[in-house]
Amino acid sequence: MPAGCVEADVGKKRAIVVGAGFGGSSAAARLARLLPPREWEVVLVDRNNYLLFYPLLPEVAAGTLEPRHVVVPARSFLPRGRFVCAEVTGLDLRRRRIHLATEDEPAWSMPYDHLVLALGSVTRMPPVPGLREHGFELKTIADAASLRDHGISLLERASIAKDPELRRELLRVVVVGANFTGVELAGEYQDFLRDACRAYPELDPDEVDVVVVEARSRILPALPESLADYAKAHLERRGLRFATERTVVRVGRRGAELSDGTWLASRTVAWCAGIAPNPLIGGCDDLPTNEMGYIRTHPDLRVEGYDDVWAIGDSAFVPGEDGQGYPATAQVASRQGEHVARNIARAVTGRSLAPFSFRSRGALAALGCRTAVAEVFGLRIAGFPAWFLYRTVYLLKVPTLGRKLSIVTDWTVDLFAKQMPVQLGLHRRSSEQNGAVRQDEVRL
Repeated sequence: MPAGCVEADVGKKRAIVVGAGFGGSSAAARLARLLPPREWEVVLVDRNNYLLFYPLLPEVAAGTLEPRHVVVPARSFLPRGRFVCAEVTGLDLRRRRIHLATEDEPAWSMPYDHLVLALGSVTRMPPVPGLREHGFELKTIADAASLRDHGISLLERASIAKDPELRRELLRVVVVGANFTGVELAGEYQDFLRDACRAYPELDPDEVDVVVVEARSRILPALPESLADYAKAHLERRGLRFATERTVVRVGRRGAELSDGTWLASRTVAWCAGIAPNPLIGGCDDLPTNEMGYIRTHPDLRVEGYDDVWAIGDSAFVPGEDGQGYPATAQVASRQGEHVARNIARAVTGRSLAPFSFRSRGALAALGCRTAVAEVFGLRIAGFPAWFLYRTVYLLKVPTLGRKLSIVTDWTVDLFAKQMPVQLGLHRRSSEQNGAVRQDEVRL
């Protein structure tokens, strides 16, 4: 057991937050301000030492933003607390301890007086044949950087391909899921590939073919239908295609088969169709979960059956006034992080707890080509004004002045200078795969 992880600050109580995402970082930062430092130690634990600003990942995949500019060091927003970079391997809720592991210390534990589970989510990977072997995800910096390098590799290979069918296969991208992530990735990635085509005299930008597959009858279900229809019409005018009311039933090295029997020849199948709870939850028998595997909580964010364990964010089912859970968005997670910190401060001083309530301030989706759709405080906006609002809102949400300046610089350069289609060398691919990049193959 590493020195200082359990015996440090003897006599102090400890509040541990597991997960440095939007919810966890908000909870830890607020807890460190609310709890008296002489009596309490606030510890934030995550396997990565940064907060990933997930909404901007499609722009990393498109090369508009540098990968390191969408991550914020965890210690930068926790000046009064402590950050521990370690893998959480288990939870012992009865003994009030979490089990951790690092490369140097494979098994140790840390006790707590209050525990906040902000575990986030993983990409939902259903048992579709070939998906895990050949599909792409967009959940991490490694995923986004790999997609960018992969796109440039496709252009290089297409520029020397003599077979027209092979060229079409290389330049077709299949995006599965028409939620915010799927639509934003499709729009930004098409824009990126078409712009990059200008560096290849052998290629015509119109050869880039992006197909979005969606099981429902409409795209962007979180937005009003009028905005979703605008987004679909705009993207179709740019050449994107939509295969709605269909699903992918098989993914191969050279394409995907749809539920209606259609075969889409492609070397790029990006899976953006939903999320699943963090696997750590399934390994803890003491955690109450619903039928989907999400942690059940009371409206005040306490985990059912516990007074000292709380759950927020994507992996928590928090019932609202209508009994339904809240959407898995950064906006919800951040607000839950602030609320759980206030409730813990109330709990330790014997005050009554307040139920969490949430009213959306709006939703935004970028479509590429300096276009977006937005609904903010009931006002619906589309086109360039929505794109400008999209970037302004997310810029304001990015923590630290340094990261804001870095992002503004990237965006400004992108407005006035063409991107150079240069690979960063952040992925490796075996000759047998010849098209799919898995997360465990990425080296950042």
